[in-house]
Amino acid sequence: MITGRVQNDRTNTPLRVLHVAGVNETENDVKGLTIDRASVPEALDRVSAGTHVDCVLVDGDLDETTSAEAVDRLRTVDTEVPIVVRVGDDVTTGDVLAAGATDVVSNDAPPRLLHRRLENAVGTPDAVDRATKREALATLRQAALEGDNLPRLFEEATALIQASLGIDRCGLLQYRADDDVLSLVAESGWRGPETLSDDDSLARAALDATGTVSADTTVDDVAGGIALGLDLTDGPWGVLVAYTSHAREFGTAEQQLLARVADILEPVIERERRQEELERYETILETVDDAVYSLDPNFRMEWVNDATSEMTGFAREELIGEHSQKLADDDVFEMVEALSAQMLESGDDVASVDTNLATKEGGSIPIETRFSMLGRRDGSNGFVGVARDITDRKRYEQTLTALHSSTRELLTAEDRLDVSDLIVETASDVLDLQGVGVYLFDGDKGRLDPASWSPEMTELVGDLPTVGPANPALVWRSFVAGDLLSYGDIREAESVYDEETAFRSGLYVPLGEHGVLFAESTTADAFDDQTTELVDLLAASAEAALDRVERENELRERDEELREQNARLTDLKQTNDIIRSVDAALVGATTREEIETAVCERLVTADEFGFAWTAAVEDGELVSRATAGDERGYLDSVDLSLGEEFAEPAARAAATREQVVVSEVATGFQDEPWRRTALSNDYLSVLAVPLLHGDVLYGVLAVYATQQDAFDTMRREVLAEFGGTIANAINNVETRRTMLADRVTELELQIDDEMPLRSFAEAADCRLEIDDIVHESGKSTLVFCSAHGTDADAIRALEDEFVGIEHVGIIAEDDDAIRCEMRLQRDIVATHLADCGAVTRSVHVDETGARVVVELPQDADVREFVEAVQRRYPDTDLLARRNRSSSAQTRRDVRAGISERLTDRQHEVLRTAFASGFFEWPRDRTGQEVANSLDISQPTFNKHLRAAERKLFSMLLEG
Repeated sequence: MITGRVQNDRTNTPLRVLHVAGVNETENDVKGLTIDRASVPEALDRVSAGTHVDCVLVDGDLDETTSAEAVDRLRTVDTEVPIVVRVGDDVTTGDVLAAGATDVVSNDAPPRLLHRRLENAVGTPDAVDRATKREALATLRQAALEGDNLPRLFEEATALIQASLGIDRCGLLQYRADDDVLSLVAESGWRGPETLSDDDSLARAALDATGTVSADTTVDDVAGGIALGLDLTDGPWGVLVAYTSHAREFGTAEQQLLARVADILEPVIERERRQEELERYETILETVDDAVYSLDPNFRMEWVNDATSEMTGFAREELIGEHSQKLADDDVFEMVEALSAQMLESGDDVASVDTNLATKEGGSIPIETRFSMLGRRDGSNGFVGVARDITDRKRYEQTLTALHSSTRELLTAEDRLDVSDLIVETASDVLDLQGVGVYLFDGDKGRLDPASWSPEMTELVGDLPTVGPANPALVWRSFVAGDLLSYGDIREAESVYDEETAFRSGLYVPLGEHGVLFAESTTADAFDDQTTELVDLLAASAEAALDRVERENELRERDEELREQNARLTDLKQTNDIIRSVDAALVGATTREEIETAVCERLVTADEFGFAWTAAVEDGELVSRATAGDERGYLDSVDLSLGEEFAEPAARAAATREQVVVSEVATGFQDEPWRRTALSNDYLSVLAVPLLHGDVLYGVLAVYATQQDAFDTMRREVLAEFGGTIANAINNVETRRTMLADRVTELELQIDDEMPLRSFAEAADCRLEIDDIVHESGKSTLVFCSAHGTDADAIRALEDEFVGIEHVGIIAEDDDAIRCEMRLQRDIVATHLADCGAVTRSVHVDETGARVVVELPQDADVREFVEAVQRRYPDTDLLARRNRSSSAQTRRDVRAGISERLTDRQHEVLRTAFASGFFEWPRDRTGQEVANSLDISQPTFNKHLRAAERKLFSMLLEG
């Protein structure tokens, strides 16, 4: 308990008086008094600071203020100290007493009277009480300065407040921000709860207020209270609170008492907190693994932690006081001085240096030290810093450098196997991994195949297995998931391939879509985070290299394809040039011999084509019709009998009616004699194309090349189409020859096969006589015919009854026949006969079939013609054969001349108009109706008709 008292005994220590006087006022010594002279501002500072003063003497004549104002200002900082005012004629006693003066004395009172009046002011009960409080506060302040323990200081403070204020209880509560409560830490007479959380409490109100808070209450046995918050630099700390059970007012004196106690406690609490923080920091500094140090401006070590000793091997006593040169080279200090100058100029707080730290054993360790300058009272700067052992980091950087150097070789790897070999070598040598391997993905088989592996893998595992969906393993699991998998003990992992494996740790890193890099060790938990990161980096380099190799392979393949394609296009262009040349020759050709000769001669102009020939089939073997190039007696040396398996390519093509290609003549030359003969003539590849027009085989075209694989897919397709073009040209000249021949062979055929016109004649119970046939631009055929033995209604009723007949129209009704048109979905028998080289003279169709009369050249092979017809219409019989002179030579000449002048479209329009009765009078059909039949507009019909008419009249009128 802190107590204090002031006795009014003249034999005691002289009273200590603070004399507030003007600047020019002279000081009078008074026996028994210790007088300190001060101006008004100085007096305010001393009183507010708690300086021990028994009484304040205020002169009536002050320089800057009145005595009443001085008293009033003193009372704002201390309501208890006795104040005596010297008054004169110009000072009103009532004013100074009202301002708070304890007593007044005349300005000219003798020293003895002044002494007595001052003693009387100090000796009053209130004054004694005030002195006691001041003595107690002084004692409390002294205890705080002497560093008394904080809990006892708290207890003495609450006891002082309880005794000084004469209240029932007093408490000091600390604010716990985490729980948002006030907890009791010291008390005197306390009977309330030790934790306050009520927002309406007096203590809570004081915590948030800027000064003292008082309140009247009737709660429990408390009639009133006063409280004051304690604030530190970082916010509110707690509350001093006092309660009374008797109603009373708490005035300025009580408020000042709490404020003075708070002023004493707050610095002590702040100091204690800083001390705790310093101890906590020191504990931290002593427990961290990094070396922490403090240097004076001359780089002498002032303090180091235990980690510094452990790092260097020197005891702390061997380092403190020594120059830092004991641990570092001189160039380090030059660097630090330069960095320090930069920090002072830039305002930066921290700098760092990488260097080596000497050890007691004579070695060194790489460190990174971060330091700051620490200002001193004399204006100089010391240093504080932290040094970290970066041996692992340096080793990691060296490994990275070596890894980078090794992986640079991946830039020159040309295939996937080279990449996998380099990766395994790098992982084994640079990363010092025990068992390493690479699996690569086989996209065609959907599995991972082992590509490369270290010798340790072979020693401990043997041959690595193939893994995939049917044989899963950890490698496959990592590949499918696309995730890095790490196991401290792979024996405990799911999907482990061999539960009895010698390996324990496993690390599996996918290489994108290419495969997996894996590392395994016989030691459990062998792969730390740093190793895992390095393997992951290596895997990333491997993936990039595999991507590059894949792209380069794709580019090489694409370049090769382009080269091959360019070569093919060049060959194809040459072939097309030849074909265009042949087409030009075909246009002017008038005989089959001209066509076949032109074809062979132009084909051998190609560099790689050594020999070409055409042949016809006679009595089961080929007979040469035209040749070009270097034949060398080949045709006389080989068997040209038709066959489907080992026959000569041209004979085989004629037998099968399909294209035959031999890419390598040398293959199987011992089994097929024709190959031996071809090789002796330097024929290395062969292509044979049947000359087919519909079902009619006009022979075969064969081409022999002086290089292997001369006939690629594009060239095969072009030559196959070319064979059809040749056959069509032959058909045209043969048909023309028939039409212009002086003597012809006339054949009468009966065709009993099913056909749309036969079905129509049977349903209409009539006989159809074909008048004309027009092949439209599309695939349909327009047939003009006369129906005998029926009527128009019967024909109209059958218009939609037959799938093969799209349209039936009545053109005119004559006495003996109904003239009509029919649009068929396909060609009729006369069209096929024309394809076989015949000129159709008449076609009659009834329920029994079709009776057809055709003409062939007199030298035509009638049997071949009939067989060609029978291939299309098996139920065909030759009824009659007659050789006779052609009676229509002039008409055929005219027709041939007309056909040469008219376009296909003009010929189609003219024939349709004629057959439709457009030229009858009156017309059987109008121009619009004919145009509808042709599915064209009337203006288009008129245009083509006028052009055809002009050409016909030109032939007639211009000679």
